[in-house]
Amino acid sequence: MIGGITYVGWFHTIVGIPAILVGLYLLFRDRFIYINTGLAKFYLIATVITSASSLFIFRATGAFNMAHFNSVIIILAVLFAYILHKRSIFGSLSIYLKQLALTGTVFFSMLPTTVEVLKRVPPSNPLASSIEDPLVLNFYMSYVVIFGIFAVYQIFKISKGEINEI
Repeated sequence: MIGGITYVGWFHTIVGIPAILVGLYLLFRDRFIYINTGLAKFYLIATVITSASSLFIFRATGAFNMAHFNSVIIILAVLFAYILHKRSIFGSLSIYLKQLALTGTVFFSMLPTTVEVLKRVPPSNPLASSIEDPLVLNFYMSYVVIFGIFAVYQIFKISKGEINEI
């Protein structure tokens, strides 16, 4: 254990930070995650590894919490998006559902990351004490608004035919 974080926790953090940064970069740069690009592949693999590693942190702490449940949702969203990428099982809705699932992985990754950062920074006097802290809840509400805006934008662009293959 280093700095109060287990080795699995450090692995989780070291893989997770670049994953989140790349996911955010892709959304801000392209407004979409194009699943066949190198950066998107890196993002998705690193995100699945990070989410899966959180389940081992569960074993280390002995408590399954909402962050771990969130990781399961992220893994399922990546799997769902990949299946939709390979097979259009929902017809014309598949492209919408795939993109919303991919964007959702970034959104859901930001939730536990935010609370963990705010509970640890600065080390001497963290900005938040728990997930119920008003500062954390304000961040969460901001993320909901941003995700909603992205979702509406993506749906609009896809429906206008400006985005054919994502």
